[in-house]
Amino acid sequence: MFAGYMSIVFAVNHLDFILSSWMIVLAAFLDAIDGKVARITNSASKFGVEYDSLADVVSFGVAPSVLIYQFYLKEVEHVGLFISFFPLVFGSIRLARFNVQLTGYTKTHFSGLPIPAAAITIASYILLIQKYFEPDIFPRILMVIVLVVSLLMISNVRYEVFPQLTFRGSRNQKIIFLGLIIGGVAVLLLPHALLFPVMLLYIAAGFFKELFMKTSAGTKKIRERRKQRKIEKLENKNTNI
Repeated sequence: MFAGYMSIVFAVNHLDFILSSWMIVLAAFLDAIDGKVARITNSASKFGVEYDSLADVVSFGVAPSVLIYQFYLKEVEHVGLFISFFPLVFGSIRLARFNVQLTGYTKTHFSGLPIPAAAITIASYILLIQKYFEPDIFPRILMVIVLVVSLLMISNVRYEVFPQLTFRGSRNQKIIFLGLIIGGVAVLLLPHALLFPVMLLYIAAGFFKELFMKTSAGTKKIRERRKQRKIEKLENKNTNI
């Protein structure tokens, strides 16, 4: 929550959008480890879940909304004010839905894009633009990014949780963990350049996996219907004979 608060301070008082973005990334890192610390220390509780959501609203809802408004959207006046509200309103809806659906303290997957991932995507885009391009290059793309991640937060697209940091387990788990290590090292070496593409890859992977699963399920239903019709035709034919 403090990191999110500092992100707002840097964006509003200092117009330091790079440091403001990094504060959001820092908040996401802390958010990723606090649950693991709670489980290790056996201190997970309902209070912790609720307070964690309040911290998320500040760090990944209010902070990104203020950041994008200060960065560009204030230039388009009322439209910009309206769009900059999206990370906050859709993120808070996402958290409320998550809390009412939560059973226990262990998550196997997320229904909808997690709010920290949406916030990091927005922040990493600003880091990329500020580092390698002129400040006013591609600002309208930011509006598209905000719209996409906001809608994905309240969607039913399934996103997997971060895997356990261990080489134990199945072969797929080991491959995924090795890929995460390589990707993490690459991001640490070139954070401004690679963090945004990595977030796009994560978003796209969940979306296309969901699309594939729905397509496969639809194809399976069609095959089952065709099979059932053939059986019915054979039964009718045998009855007529």
